[in-house]
Amino acid sequence: MAYEIDFIGVNSEKSTKDADAICMRWRSGVSFDGTATYKIGVVDGGFEAHGDALVAHMNQYYFNDELNIKDITEKSVDFIVITHPDQDHTIGIKKVLENFSVKKIYMNRPWKYVDDLFDKVNDGRITKESLARRLREKYKTIADIEDMAKEKNIPIYEAFEGTHIEDELLILSPEKQYYLSLLVSSEKTPLEMSSAFQHDGTLLKFLESVKDFALNILETWDIETLRESETTSAENETSVILRGKVDGSGFILTGDAGIGSLNRAIDYMEKIGENIVEDISFYQVPHHGGRHNVSPSVLNRMLGEKIEKGNSRNKVAFASVAQNSSHPLKMVTNAYIRRGVTIYKTNGNVICHHNGKMPDRGWVGLKSIEFSDYVEEWSN
Repeated sequence: MAYEIDFIGVNSEKSTKDADAICMRWRSGVSFDGTATYKIGVVDGGFEAHGDALVAHMNQYYFNDELNIKDITEKSVDFIVITHPDQDHTIGIKKVLENFSVKKIYMNRPWKYVDDLFDKVNDGRITKESLARRLREKYKTIADIEDMAKEKNIPIYEAFEGTHIEDELLILSPEKQYYLSLLVSSEKTPLEMSSAFQHDGTLLKFLESVKDFALNILETWDIETLRESETTSAENETSVILRGKVDGSGFILTGDAGIGSLNRAIDYMEKIGENIVEDISFYQVPHHGGRHNVSPSVLNRMLGEKIEKGNSRNKVAFASVAQNSSHPLKMVTNAYIRRGVTIYKTNGNVICHHNGKMPDRGWVGLKSIEFSDYVEEWSN
């Protein structure tokens, strides 16, 4: 079965921030009239402008009967996965729900676990009911999505390790107890803080997004400046990590996951007898190519060890970034290239990865990111 994964960028003044909006489909069979049939899914929806672009893209390429793709009257999305509650991943999902028939949603809703979390509350005035209400207020966008789903009778499923989606997709992370520990650590919950996540992830994300990075640090093929033991926010670490395998070809979608969740995902793959280096050929770069989400050791586990300059492992990675974004950072893209991965960025455009024979859209080749001799300074 052939498949394609489309990363939706928005080349517009309406969207100057990095965001993730992804749609995908794979051949699932042939209809009675010989037309190919597809499974169609969405993973995150970006901001509102990304949601509009996502709907337009799917209408043009996924539901256009003139291209002999799918009956235009059957605008049905088989599944939606929301990796985590950040607005740059969730707001655009509302547009998908407004425009298409959706069969099911996979997302984790913190207020569903009040009974598991309540013993961590450090304010005696808070009740279980008020905690659930506060969590819905803090995570308003996914609470709104839950309300929309209820109105449309769309079932919502938990998105934890081991969950299969349409047979071809498997959730590698988070495991439920790990997810609950991250909620305790989150700056959005009135709970005791874990020592694992002490910095303000939202502030860090904002500072990194507006910073004009100075490229003053020399890197060579043998000298790498990524650091071990960096941390991202607890919110990012709750990201759903998806492994797809269609006709033997594997891919990984990571949301904003950090080093902790990536290592857990790899551990789980090993536990079930899969080898991420051998089995996966396409990767989403976590958190738009931020340097706090990957390290040399986790990239070695995920992509393979460094290879000789000029060689390739025939692997591809995509980073979702806004036009003129400072991301993905060069120390991150260099690290992927050292490990034999060809890396691309959306840069406000729509880019596609496909395997096997899919409908011809007349698209042209995309220029990959080149190795950089100078990378960003570490200022924190």
